[in-house]
Amino acid sequence: MSNKDSSSSSSPDISGDDYLKVLICSANVGNAEPTSSSFAAWVPHDGEITTTLSNTKYPVTSNEVNLAIGPYSKLTSSDFGGNKLSQEEIIKLFADRKKSHDGTNNSDNGDGGGQYDIIVLGMQEAAFVSKKSAVANLTTSTTERSSNDDSERVADATTTTTDNNNNNNNNNNSGEANNNNNEVIKKKERSTRKSSKKGPLEKAISKAGMMVRGVSANQTYKRNPSLRSSTHSENDNNTSQKNLEQRINMLGYDSKTLQTLIKEQCPSYEIVTSNLRGEMRLYVLAHQRIANDISDVYCAAENTGIGSIMANKGGIIVTFTYSNMTRLSFMTCHLEAHEGQNHYNNRNKNLAEILGGAKTDPVYNMQDATIISHHMFLCGDLNYRINFDNGSGDGSGGGSGPGSPGKKKSMSVIKKQMAKGAKLMKRSSSVATSGSKDEQQGEEDAAEVKRVSELLSEESCDESNNGKGGGVGGGGGGEKEAANGSHFDQAKALVETEDWAALNSGDELAMALKQKECLVGFSTLPCHWPPTFKVGRGEGYQYNEKRTPSYTDRILWKSADGLVNNVVPLLYEPCPEFITSDHKPIRGGFAVKLNKSQNETTPNSVPQKFRMLSIPDDDRQIQVLVSDMKCTNLPIMDSELIGGLSDPYVLFVSSPKELLYSKAWPATSIITRNLNPVWDEDMHLTMDAKGMRDGCLAEGSMLTLTVMDFDATSGDDVIGSVALNLNELCSELDLSGPSSDKVQETLISRPILRNGQEYGMLECKLKTAFLGPKEVKSFLAGAKNVRTASNISWKSKLVAAMKAK
Repeated sequence: MSNKDSSSSSSPDISGDDYLKVLICSANVGNAEPTSSSFAAWVPHDGEITTTLSNTKYPVTSNEVNLAIGPYSKLTSSDFGGNKLSQEEIIKLFADRKKSHDGTNNSDNGDGGGQYDIIVLGMQEAAFVSKKSAVANLTTSTTERSSNDDSERVADATTTTTDNNNNNNNNNNSGEANNNNNEVIKKKERSTRKSSKKGPLEKAISKAGMMVRGVSANQTYKRNPSLRSSTHSENDNNTSQKNLEQRINMLGYDSKTLQTLIKEQCPSYEIVTSNLRGEMRLYVLAHQRIANDISDVYCAAENTGIGSIMANKGGIIVTFTYSNMTRLSFMTCHLEAHEGQNHYNNRNKNLAEILGGAKTDPVYNMQDATIISHHMFLCGDLNYRINFDNGSGDGSGGGSGPGSPGKKKSMSVIKKQMAKGAKLMKRSSSVATSGSKDEQQGEEDAAEVKRVSELLSEESCDESNNGKGGGVGGGGGGEKEAANGSHFDQAKALVETEDWAALNSGDELAMALKQKECLVGFSTLPCHWPPTFKVGRGEGYQYNEKRTPSYTDRILWKSADGLVNNVVPLLYEPCPEFITSDHKPIRGGFAVKLNKSQNETTPNSVPQKFRMLSIPDDDRQIQVLVSDMKCTNLPIMDSELIGGLSDPYVLFVSSPKELLYSKAWPATSIITRNLNPVWDEDMHLTMDAKGMRDGCLAEGSMLTLTVMDFDATSGDDVIGSVALNLNELCSELDLSGPSSDKVQETLISRPILRNGQEYGMLECKLKTAFLGPKEVKSFLAGAKNVRTASNISWKSKLVAAMKAK
């Protein structure tokens, strides 16, 4: 792949309609109700771009881009974010566009006017209750809240008075802050937080209740496209607004509060989808002018908490297609907490579990979101810590691994404890709400609820294994685990001197990405600002000495082959004015270059090799010949009872689907009992012109080689995939000109990826040509054992099964 920018030599206008402006906001809410001012400090009013870029204390410069971790940095070692614009020039671009937009005074002209097109809000520990109805809401909103995410904190439910909300609503609607009012509001908010602490019974019920409800709490909302059409009227808007208000009124207290804050802070946006999983939430908002361009919205979630069923940890993924051409995915997650090698290992495992369990697209259900997306963004409380020992301890000692006796609770025990907790919680709430005089019974129930919550809490599972070489669901470690806060003094000193480079040198996530222990192919910018965890609930950064200050809250992204340089980072910063959590939220702004059809692509907009050329109206088709194919270092997929190896074959999967799919995906033969297979055959693929977009080979068209493991008695397993950009495979072909016998050759040597991890290597040679039926014979001359079957027949599977025996 070329290391040059896919744009023209002149800098592109990233503020224009060729780029989708995306804002990613991530916050661990800390099980406390955000104040209006805190929420406004995190989510810019109505998606304003220029203000956030102008006011940031930590601008994204070429230095940050050059220090990025992952594929993005390799492609932009000299340029800023895929173009040569400085931060000042970018701000001017958006300011000029906003000025032009304001001058037209027409919100329907398709111009962004300096606003983000998409706003993504990822939240963790986003379950809280009203002080006045804490007990009642906990027993009646079982589909709204779940487990206490992280035993590193005790949730303090806070509430904001009606007067405060009204004052803040007025400020938000006007878009202007009144300093005097803000000071009064902040004083009231501080006073409210002090007076809203829960008593022992309420805390016990809250913690146990959230743990119990983590199993099945799941709510998804998808935007109804019929609410808004290209010919919508003011009455339609009023109807849509009524529907939104009615839906908000039906939610639990925390969901209602958050959606009200979103509605007030982002009045020009529609909710494309909102997804609730335990205490995790993912909202995707689209500006009204582009909402109808979003289609094929899919949501999925995966729990990675206690027993792999509790939603105290896990993630949510949303995938959609924009303008029928660009597929985007967004993931928010909350990973295992605490410092130490075992917890670090489990965080890496959590990410793979989420990607593997939350498959979003039913058409490509064998592939995870990192493979099927043109661009994927990931955010959340990843819980990676600052560790200046560089991960000492290999985690291979005498600790107990996954499923070891005594270290992982059985499903039946967990379910019994949850059922008991629910029953006690219901009885305790009756005592609390009815004013019962049976105080002794209430105290006994409270004590029992507390005991059950401790049995279920992650703290009892994790902390009991510190120094014993074993974590729940994790590998063993002969070394004693690092104690929480063991690097506090060193990290705090570096924060005070603003030595961000030294702090980042101890970042576990950076180490994991460089060593390819998780999220292979993802990129992230360095955090050249104060660590976001663990801080006091208030203004600024007051670090808790029991935890090492760390960059636990992060944003990463991954682009498909050939599209890596189509993402331009604009903003990456913390939000220290968010005062109601023990984390400081973060946000990141990006400009994403959209895939175009030939009808939309002007001759000079992109170089020839990336241009989408029209396919002539004749019988020529794109021919692909795959030869010299082999895999190395494949993982063992079969049980040791049947040999402990793998039986690999390769599926050829296309996007769009119609390019290759005909009853089944084309596939190679099966090679049995082999971790380093070599195929003594060539695969011939013909791209069906019906799969072209408007008669074009679209930007973002992909050919994915998915390595499978054949199983005679059950469904075949996915080993991993290698995704290739079809435009690059055909970059030297003239797809719009007269007939030509030009053949392009491409050598491939890529890691096989599944769920963000590597599973061996795949090598092959691909020949591509644009030919008519009469020219195919000469194209295949010299090929060996040419295979053109569209699927693996039952006969070949039977033969493979016999060989496997």
